[in-house]
Amino acid sequence: MKKLVLAMTAAGLCSAFAPAQAGELDDMKAAMQKMQQRIAQLEAQAKEAPRAAAASKAPVISNSSLGANADVTVYGKLDVFTEYNSGGGKGDRLSLESGGMNGTRLGVKGGADVSEGVRGIFQLEAGIFLNKGTLAQGGRLLGRQAYAGIEGKFGRLTAGRQYSPAYNTIISYDAYEQGYGSPTTDGNVSTGATRFDNSLVYASPKFFGLSANAMVALGGETGKSSDAVALAVKYENGPFDVSVAYQNDDHASSATTLTENAFIGVGYQIMKTKLLAGYGHAVTTPDAGLKTTRHEWMVGSRTAVTGTGKLLLSYGEGKTENSNPDNKGSVATIGWVETIGAQSAIYGVFSAHDNSAGSALVPMGTSAAANYTVNPGDSAYGLALGYQYWF
Repeated sequence: MKKLVLAMTAAGLCSAFAPAQAGELDDMKAAMQKMQQRIAQLEAQAKEAPRAAAASKAPVISNSSLGANADVTVYGKLDVFTEYNSGGGKGDRLSLESGGMNGTRLGVKGGADVSEGVRGIFQLEAGIFLNKGTLAQGGRLLGRQAYAGIEGKFGRLTAGRQYSPAYNTIISYDAYEQGYGSPTTDGNVSTGATRFDNSLVYASPKFFGLSANAMVALGGETGKSSDAVALAVKYENGPFDVSVAYQNDDHASSATTLTENAFIGVGYQIMKTKLLAGYGHAVTTPDAGLKTTRHEWMVGSRTAVTGTGKLLLSYGEGKTENSNPDNKGSVATIGWVETIGAQSAIYGVFSAHDNSAGSALVPMGTSAAANYTVNPGDSAYGLALGYQYWF
C-alpha cells in the first residue's frame, strides 16, 4: 500500500513539472486527493481485519486463565473380568464382573501454583461398575475420592473424602494390592475402612528415608462420637522398607462399632522380585455384643519375569480368638499380569480358600458388584480372567 502511495506521489510531481493548463492541473490534484483518501480508507480496513478474525475464534482455556503452572488431567481405568467359582455347597458360579485387580474409575485432577513453593491441588474420582454401568461405593457420585488441598516442601495437606493412611499401608504389603483373591480382599487380613468422609490427611516429606501420613476424620454429629484417626510411618533404605500403621475408627464407618487396626509390614527387593510380609491385629468392639480380636498375617511376592509380564504369589491366614465355632481362614493365590500395550493389560488369577467351621471367606474382585457365596466351613475356588484399559 505504501508503494502505491509513493508511486502516485511521484506521478503527481512529474505532472507538476510538465506543461499544463491551470484547469487541468487543478483536476489532477483533486483526483490525487480522492485516491489518497481511498488508500487511507483501505489501510484502516486492513488494520481492523485481524481484530475481527481474533474475536470470531472459539474460546480457549490457557494456563494463564487457570493459574500459574496450572494443569488439569482427565483420567480413567477400566477393569472387567470373567469369573468362575466352585467348591461351595451352594453350587458353582459363572459371572462377568467389574473391578478385578483394580476398581474401575473415572476422574479429574490437577493444580496450580498459589505462591512461591506452594501449589494448590485437587482430585475428584468416581467408582463405576463397568459390567452394570452404575456407580460403585453405594451409588456416590464421587465415591472413590474428592479432596482439595495444598502441597510444597513442607509436605501435603488435603481435606475431603480420602483413603486412610492405614489402608494404603496394609495393601502395599499385599502382593495383589487388594486385587482379586488376595488376603486383604477376602477378609483374612483386615484393612479397616478404606476411605473416610470429612477427613484431613497430612503426608510428610521424606527425611533420611523416613516418612509419615496422618489422618483425622471428623464425624460432625452433635453429642455423639463418630471420629477416626490413623497414622502410618514408613522407613526405606535401598532395597529394604518397613512400615507400621494404626487406625482407630470410633463409629465413623459403622454407627454401632468401634474398630482398631494395627499392622506392621516388611518388604525387600531382590533383583526383579519384591518380597512382602505383613502382620495385622484387629479388635472390634460393638455397642452391643462381645468384643472380637483377630490375628492375621500374609506373605507374597511380585516378580517381573519378562519385560511385559509379572508373576504374583500370595498366601494369608486370619483367625478370630476364642471363637466358637472356630473362625479361621486361609488363602493361596497365583496370578499373571501381562501388559499388551501402552494403555492395556490382561490378567489371569487362580485363588483357593480354606475355611474352618465358623468361616465363609471367598475369592472376589477388589471392587466387584457381586461375589461367590458359600456355607461356613466350605472351601472356595476362583478363576478370574480380565482386561484393563487406562488413559
